[in-house]
Amino acid sequence: MSGATGSCGDTAASQAALESLADALDPRDHVTALVAEQGRIPRLTISSRHTSLTEDIRADSGLFWWSWAEPLGPMDDPAAAARRITNVLRTAHGTFPG
Repeated sequence: MSGATGSCGDTAASQAALESLADALDPRDHVTALVAEQGRIPRLTISSRHTSLTEDIRADSGLFWWSWAEPLGPMDDPAAAARRITNVLRTAHGTFPG
């Protein structure tokens, strides 16, 4: 993942990808907040409604990135990234009530 700053065009693409990711996450399971500070790559903070776990996801260089700088998946497939996030949050603290 590149540094924490990006160009205006890169930032707009990252923000749009994160908005698509937020839309792909089930609002019954997650609360999302897009954090976009001028001159920095935006991040999507995702909080589970069922656990105390929160994760920050970034989008840069065509990929979504976990907070620990591991690639999560391509920015052009937010549904697949949303499934991975849901599975990780579910696995980390048991299953969501259903």
